[in-house]
Amino acid sequence: MPRRRRRHPRETGAWYDSSPEMPRRTRPADPAGPLLLGQFVMFTGIAALFPVVALYVRHRGGSALDAALFIAGPMVANTLVQVPAGRLTDRVGRRPVLIGARLGYAAICFALFADRGPLWVLALLRAAQGACSGAYVPALLAALTDLTPPDRRATRFSQLQRAELGGLLIGPAIGGAVAVWRDSAVFGVSGVAVLLGLGAILRVPETGRAPREHRRTRPAPVGLRHHPGILVACLALASVGLVFTMYDVVWPQYLAARGATTFMIGISITLFALPMLVLATPGGRLADRADRRVILGAALAVAGACAATYPWLRSIPVILGLGTIEAVAFVMVEPSLYATLSEAAPPDGRGRMMGTGGLFQFGGSALGAAVLGALYGVREGI
Repeated sequence: MPRRRRRHPRETGAWYDSSPEMPRRTRPADPAGPLLLGQFVMFTGIAALFPVVALYVRHRGGSALDAALFIAGPMVANTLVQVPAGRLTDRVGRRPVLIGARLGYAAICFALFADRGPLWVLALLRAAQGACSGAYVPALLAALTDLTPPDRRATRFSQLQRAELGGLLIGPAIGGAVAVWRDSAVFGVSGVAVLLGLGAILRVPETGRAPREHRRTRPAPVGLRHHPGILVACLALASVGLVFTMYDVVWPQYLAARGATTFMIGISITLFALPMLVLATPGGRLADRADRRVILGAALAVAGACAATYPWLRSIPVILGLGTIEAVAFVMVEPSLYATLSEAAPPDGRGRMMGTGGLFQFGGSALGAAVLGALYGVREGI
């Protein structure tokens, strides 16, 4: 009887182990582990920039408007490159985009650390940094999709969320400490962290289609025209981006108007992040096993009710408690939405699908940064 040839994962599109449950001692290592570890290390360095960027601009003679543009520029660039980068990662593979985007980000970090040139040049470098971040995202999400079976993808994306939240909790403290010595040094720290994380990324195999094979076949149609149902998921991702930007732009002003100290504002952000950090993986598992439509509907309804309630509250403890409830509601939203998008895309269209989701999510963030502050100035209830 002829021996059956074992098909390569590049042919099947399945880089994960789909065999029945194996004993723990013989179970293979998680192939997506290096991606998650690398993202944690890199996001720690990237989050170190968050408390320092506005001060970096002010110390170089920039106005409040200059600081806003310095922050908004990378967000806009991040949004605009999502779909082109997704197409590129489907065409050339995941690894070239993952590695190239992070090398570019690190190089720009070191250029900003050198601190040479007028402020407008530094602002252009920051925008280019945002483009590098935006190019990385669809490649990362597509690679995680390739490496994960469909019934575990919400869990996988929740693990990614946990890695980023871990970096978000640690990074700003590192950035604040380094900035005491020299504010531009935080860019050097960020660049080093990205290079360290890249060491883990280099261990990840190429999971995309080979360029030669891609030329022989026409890519499957991907997009809102071909999958109208994903529009709902994309709009929900836009709302997620909008809400998280609210915490960056409006939340500190909202709490300060109610007498909260700077320390209490920091505690409020930690209280929002901690439930998401602790519940991310269990929430992802629940989203893999239950009806995601019910989960998303309930979670978004709770989050919307919380947002509508905030303007009426004056007690800081009550506000912090409500924020914690909102965090618990949000913990399953983003992983469930990206898992839904991953199921709607064929293997050779995952980069484009994730880029489309990223366009909506980061577009919501950019819109929130531009609009929410102005609306809060008119009336906080808006």
